[in-house]
Amino acid sequence: MDELKATELELRLKELEVNYNQALKDLEKAKIRAYDADRTKTIFLANMSHEIRTPMNSIIGIYNILDQTNLSPEQRELLEVINISSHNLLAIINDILDFSKIKAGQLKLENKPFLLHEEIHQVIKMLSLRAKGKGIELSYRIQSAVPECIIGDAVRLHQILVNLTNNALKFTLEGSVVVSVEILDVNRLSDLRLTEYLPDEVYSMNSLPPGFVLLKFEVTDTGVGIPEEEQANLFQEYAQLDSPLIKQFEGTGLGLSISKNLIDLMKGKIGVTSKKDIGSTFWFTLLYEAGDIEAFRNNISQKQNKVKKSRPLMILLVEDNILNQKFAATTLTRSGHQVEIAENGKVAFEKFREKHYDLIIMDIAMPIMDGLESTHVIRNFEKEQREKDPANAKPPIKIIAVTAHVIMTDREKCISAGMDEYLAKPYRPKELTDVIDMLDIE
Repeated sequence: MDELKATELELRLKELEVNYNQALKDLEKAKIRAYDADRTKTIFLANMSHEIRTPMNSIIGIYNILDQTNLSPEQRELLEVINISSHNLLAIINDILDFSKIKAGQLKLENKPFLLHEEIHQVIKMLSLRAKGKGIELSYRIQSAVPECIIGDAVRLHQILVNLTNNALKFTLEGSVVVSVEILDVNRLSDLRLTEYLPDEVYSMNSLPPGFVLLKFEVTDTGVGIPEEEQANLFQEYAQLDSPLIKQFEGTGLGLSISKNLIDLMKGKIGVTSKKDIGSTFWFTLLYEAGDIEAFRNNISQKQNKVKKSRPLMILLVEDNILNQKFAATTLTRSGHQVEIAENGKVAFEKFREKHYDLIIMDIAMPIMDGLESTHVIRNFEKEQREKDPANAKPPIKIIAVTAHVIMTDREKCISAGMDEYLAKPYRPKELTDVIDMLDIE
């Protein structure tokens, strides 16, 4: 009897072992499928981003060139419509890409000094035309105690404020939208209010680190308001698709979700108070280290003094898109440079071997030979020339990477490949000329 039980137990254990091993195999297969699906999604988004950003670059670029010409009031008004529409489209593209980066844990935050007051002013300036078009008063208020200079990620703060202010303008049919900033006095807040405004890991410190301030940002509107039962889902992805009230208005439904994810990454909190037909206030809190305003201004002044307008250069523009060739070449020639064009990396290398250039502006995604491979070939050729004739060796040519492949190709990847600077599409004429001036080519 005991032997029978032992045999049954042994068979049961073997069965469990087989099931366990099969489960491990199934899990491994599922992980591979998930990885492949995620990789396929990333490649798809990268390709879509590139295909959209490439024509966007020529649209925004040609707008900036036309904006500098003599136009009639009607032509300038029509041109401004193109400008607003193109930037709205670009904002949607950036939202989708940021959403993907956040989900993949690939979004990196900067921690640099910046001027808070100037950042808010730029948000208001950027959206003022839209507010004016709807007859809405757009303004901002900054508490006098709020530091002028703080240390953090200016780009992401700008993005959050634009998302929330855009949202307020979208749902406001008449009245006003106000952006405000104040310092929260932690010592005067109850524990209940502190947990509302601070994430657990910051609240558990009991007091703020020396030199840090807790800032509360608010965007208040006199819009349609949000029913209480819909407020809980506002910060979920694609919330606009599910809301009977909100889906009446245009938008992807990603803005609030991205804002919340960014604020979570920055160790802050976000919330909303709203009443239907009265208006809404979206607020968020972020902890910042106060910066030294004088040191910041001195640093900017020193950088500006170092950067001088580049002398006329012989530039090789490597770009396969005809419209982007036209935009970049026009920008460069207007700045006094001479430009020759190569339609891919292979042609660029052949031209580089035959003729002297002061600078190469290299697109990344091109047929036959891409920008990274072309740069690698050029750097190897330069190395061979130095080894053959060290006495007459020329310094390595400066190469600026230009790419619409912002997911697959970032600044670090381009610098590692041997490039000197990086510029993401779409870019404005001044951004291109500023990068050239920063290189200070002798």
